[in-house]
Amino acid sequence: MITVLELENFRGVKKGRIELAPLTILLGGNNSGKTTILEALFLAPNPFRGVPYSLKPYNAAVAVLRYLHETLDSKGYAFLLYNYILNSAKISCRADNMHYSLVFSKEQPSQDLISVILTKQDSSWTVGRLSTVHDNITPISSELYMKNTLLISSKLRDYGYRYIEENWAAIINLGICRKVAKETSELVSENYIDITMEPFLGGQLAIYAFLEDGRRIRLGDLGEGVQNYILARVLYEVAKPETLLWDDVEAHFNPRMLLRIAEWFSELIEKNKQVIVSTHSLEAAKIIAGMAEEKARIYLTSLKDGELKAKSLTLKEVEELQEAGIDVRVAEPMLL
Repeated sequence: MITVLELENFRGVKKGRIELAPLTILLGGNNSGKTTILEALFLAPNPFRGVPYSLKPYNAAVAVLRYLHETLDSKGYAFLLYNYILNSAKISCRADNMHYSLVFSKEQPSQDLISVILTKQDSSWTVGRLSTVHDNITPISSELYMKNTLLISSKLRDYGYRYIEENWAAIINLGICRKVAKETSELVSENYIDITMEPFLGGQLAIYAFLEDGRRIRLGDLGEGVQNYILARVLYEVAKPETLLWDDVEAHFNPRMLLRIAEWFSELIEKNKQVIVSTHSLEAAKIIAGMAEEKARIYLTSLKDGELKAKSLTLKEVEELQEAGIDVRVAEPMLL
């Protein structure tokens, strides 16, 4: 389990430290550092490892982040460095009684190459290189240096679908599709019995929810909450991460589906897995923490002048804020 994360000049965080629990809920408004924490943890096992998203030409973890932050025609990995211009950034994790650090360092200030250096105990070595102005990456090693993490985000849904298509034979043999379909039926008014991949009109392939009466409905034609749940469950079974990361966990979920997500998280924690999520919603934080209160830690995060701060909240305090009608997205400065 990851117990401590420290950041230095990484993305929008100039400096920050946070202690993590089996279940950690990051609560706060926009630009409060929540997503940056999740992204750092996603990179930590090795930025160059393969992940269950289909991104061309690389499906490496660091390429996923580049996709999430690309704007117009801008390219490269300078976005990993604070203000884009600093010469280095650092992610440090304490996990499994070991200390790991990833350093993103420009080889020379005038060059456009960033070396990614891993430090573990008393040893250091380069695991790959990134360009600040192009999308090129040069992996040297894709080995996991700490236990795997998986990032779930609705922004990555199409790339998750494409990965399922490209790896369908292996995924169907996992036996997870029928199980996920049955669980989903308990959350909606339809009775799904399987998830299939079959031709659509014109012969092109599509992924379907297969109903008991024989009908098929493309996943893309289901509600976004249902799509997010199905995809997250399938990708989790593919990656088998030690730590599940979920950004904006409440997005597109009604209370019933959010309750099922909370139950799933509780099941993972009972199996000694770790779950770290971000949310804007006090209601979501209350539901998720309530399923595993003794192992949960709730933080209200903030980011000011590059300094990341995290205030710990009890479940009772979250309930009191909700009863008072507080919106953390606008009240954050008063609460910290």
